[in-house]
Amino acid sequence: MIHAHDLLPSLNALRAFEAAARHLSFKDAAAELHVSASAIGHLIADLEAFFDTPLFVREHRQIRLTSDGSALLPGMQTAFDHLRGAVRSFQDSRQERPLTLSVEPTYGLQTLIPRLERFRVLHPEITIRIEPNHQVLDPRVDDVDICIRYGNGNYPGLEVDTIADHEDIIMVCSPELLKGPHPLRTPDDIRWHTLIDRPANAFYRDRADWRRWFKAAGLDEVVCKGRLEVSYESYAIMSAIQGNGVTLVNAMMAAHDLDSGRLIQPFDISFRVDNGYYMLTSPIQSQDPRIRAFRNWVMGIGD
Repeated sequence: MIHAHDLLPSLNALRAFEAAARHLSFKDAAAELHVSASAIGHLIADLEAFFDTPLFVREHRQIRLTSDGSALLPGMQTAFDHLRGAVRSFQDSRQERPLTLSVEPTYGLQTLIPRLERFRVLHPEITIRIEPNHQVLDPRVDDVDICIRYGNGNYPGLEVDTIADHEDIIMVCSPELLKGPHPLRTPDDIRWHTLIDRPANAFYRDRADWRRWFKAAGLDEVVCKGRLEVSYESYAIMSAIQGNGVTLVNAMMAAHDLDSGRLIQPFDISFRVDNGYYMLTSPIQSQDPRIRAFRNWVMGIGD
């Protein structure tokens, strides 16, 4: 029961609640706040006693919000977003902190880095720090300003800019594969060449679906000289540039190498994957002039 002299519960308890509700996990909240899971449980129990209502339903190895917990969460998220934003703004005013980008590695290497000097020419006053990472970090919580991620675009509570909402998958190779004793003239000529593939557990497995590409090419089965499996997309692209075989890749990821002539697309054949690239920012920080400048530039890269 809330008493007149108890206007606010413990800030630590509110922080524990916000983190646990965001993750729907006491364990993940504990890792974020650098305390034990039991400490999170105790803090939330104190908060539930303060409000005299349960905020979570504890189930076997998982938790979910009660209706009261769901009602409390938006206000807590907004409050902590403002608090984090105020701290970050204060730090920025006292020191020159780089604009920190957490970038999906393939996008960073194949699309961002080759064009980044254009942004630096436009905004020499902005120092950029690039941190390649597959993990979906949260700009509201983690020490990053902008995240560029590969996924389906569902990132609740964040400002989301759609860089591309799908992928057009094409086959690429070195121009050298148009020469030699078995030049690539028709899709059937792939039987003389190596497929640069991804293993079954690779991050972009859907992208490297040779059966879909061969079907789109009008061929009933995948026939090739051999296979080279690499886990990382950038390695597949570099292997193709080196003439090691043919590979499937998101057309956007190959654009720079196609423009430079390091890669070619020998056949006008493609298929589509319903995942894409998204830029994520904190709603509280989205009006930061540096963030706004970078967002506007990224969204105009294809212009």
